[in-house]
Amino acid sequence: MPKTTMLGPNAACSRLFLALLILTLSYFVYMNYLLFVRVRDFAIHRDLDAIPADPSYYNSYISCDVNPICDVTVKSLMLDNPNHYLLSPLAVIVDRVLKISDQSWISPNKISAFHVLVAIAAGKCVSSDSLSQRRFGVVLFMVRSWLDDLDGHVARRRKNIRGEYSEVGSNGYWVDGICDSLGVLSLIIGVYYFIRVNPPRRSYEKLLPVIESKELGSGMLYKKKSPLGRAAPKVLLLFVGQLLLSSAGWNRYIALYQDLLEGQSSQGHQNSVTGSSFLFTQEDIQLTVFRSGPFWAITLSWTLVNVHALTDYLLLAIFTDRLWEYVSSIRYLGYVVLFTVLGLTEYHYRNLYQEFFNSATSAYLKSGQSLTPVENISYRLT
Repeated sequence: MPKTTMLGPNAACSRLFLALLILTLSYFVYMNYLLFVRVRDFAIHRDLDAIPADPSYYNSYISCDVNPICDVTVKSLMLDNPNHYLLSPLAVIVDRVLKISDQSWISPNKISAFHVLVAIAAGKCVSSDSLSQRRFGVVLFMVRSWLDDLDGHVARRRKNIRGEYSEVGSNGYWVDGICDSLGVLSLIIGVYYFIRVNPPRRSYEKLLPVIESKELGSGMLYKKKSPLGRAAPKVLLLFVGQLLLSSAGWNRYIALYQDLLEGQSSQGHQNSVTGSSFLFTQEDIQLTVFRSGPFWAITLSWTLVNVHALTDYLLLAIFTDRLWEYVSSIRYLGYVVLFTVLGLTEYHYRNLYQEFFNSATSAYLKSGQSLTPVENISYRLT
């Protein structure tokens, strides 16, 4: 029997898939480079009243609602590349053609509820014994991911919010989070049923054949593959734990950095220590942080290990029929990577908070003015 390749017996399909994968990864690297140049050379916030001749004005040749690097936010920097550079622009283009945002009867929450149904269908396909159906399930789940981007785009457009942003605590935030969780859960259930019916093979065990002859010495030893049994669900459960840990950390730090860097701007205060007068505005802090090496390292790490990225890796493993190899290889390594990123992010955030806001409060207090505890907290968070 001929050996089956990664994508089936046709080697041309395998080479085509590999070429598309390399091309996509190259596109992501190029877009990340353009994003780095855009943050390094231009103001973070685009001044709509500025003239293009202004050196700080970012002049995009593509409409800014389609261009993913035009409006730079904390969430956009921490978003996984497929969502940021492919699915989100596609959602904008489709919305332009179909004018979904202008249809009052289509709400973001309805789109979120609909993509749960798509995820359930994807999970059903992923549980199939047929590789073709499992691949179709992967495509369906990518449609679900695109609908997830679409509901966010519609919500932001109706509220005139530019760029990626999480409205933490709003009804839409919770509905979207619940629907996303149900969608991923549907995929995991599909994977579980597939593994249950098709347990992965681990090793070979020797079996004595049934010998009709009395001469036992003439018998031969046969081998058959032994399934992993209960080990497979445990490995899958470890992967689910990584999804939960990644989701909790990613959402937490998006909320914290948004509050720190994208809240209401302060009006500025006089520096009584040096005697000079400068505006210690949130825009100053934001520009400094966004251009710093540690912040780029933190955000780049989250683009690779956030819950959407981990799900993308799982979908790729299903599509290439390497599901067990993927979940088993990262069952422990994934936790090491996640805890490392979580620890470095927490350290960076706390140091950042202390550096900018404690120093600013101290300078303000040395000016001879006193603050009540409430005023002190309010000042440090503005």
